[in-house]
Amino acid sequence: MAITTTLATRYWLKTIITAIVCLVLGVWGIWDYVVVIPNAITAANRAELLREFVQRGLGDAAGSQERDRAVVALLVAVEEDDGLDQEWGDALTVFGSALSGEGQESQQKATSLLEGYLNEYGSVTRPSKFDRPMQWLFILCLPFGFYYIWGYLKMSKRANAYLLEDNGTLTTPEGTWTSEQIKDIDMERWISKTGKPRTTWTAKVIVEDDEPILLDDYVYKDMHLIIGTLAHHFYPENWTPLAKRVKVEELEEADDLGGEV
Repeated sequence: MAITTTLATRYWLKTIITAIVCLVLGVWGIWDYVVVIPNAITAANRAELLREFVQRGLGDAAGSQERDRAVVALLVAVEEDDGLDQEWGDALTVFGSALSGEGQESQQKATSLLEGYLNEYGSVTRPSKFDRPMQWLFILCLPFGFYYIWGYLKMSKRANAYLLEDNGTLTTPEGTWTSEQIKDIDMERWISKTGKPRTTWTAKVIVEDDEPILLDDYVYKDMHLIIGTLAHHFYPENWTPLAKRVKVEELEEADDLGGEV
């Protein structure tokens, strides 16, 4: 039966998780940069206006310096208001009327509004000047998320390309070779106890008129079956079809019985 491979769980799971983390961090950074921090700045500006100007102005008598400063600050706030928050715009109008001395009712309404807005904005802390630049560290994770998704799709396609047919023909992303064109398999690094651990999942097929073809069982599930079949074909005394070393005891037992393993 022909042997095919799929993407190894250890590989695709790590890739997908990394992609999700990068995408979440990137979207989080954009949301903070575009929405959360600007809203916090707006809230801090409103809190400062209410505490430093409106509250002090309403607490002083008409015509006082504090009231004049508050009126000027309100005029600036009205000019800079984007008009997106109608309630805040109406509140500025009420504060302006009260500070201009337009009656006791206006003063009471302004005082009530001030108390409500201070409860909402009074404890707001202005974002640091470094908060927005810092969000770029998260935003820059976003392209890495798409990169890992692209890598997953690419490697999945490559995984489906590996095929060892019953007649010994090997198909890989690099090409197709018949059993006659496959000259050897390099098992030097396969399950080796020395050197880089990552390379002990790999073997190289030596093919005719081409570079050695890397077979990676870490990335591709069931690749060890292709490796084992080829290794057993070339070195049956050393390797089983499952790419495991033939045990010395089995060899000795076979020699004693005059048979083969």
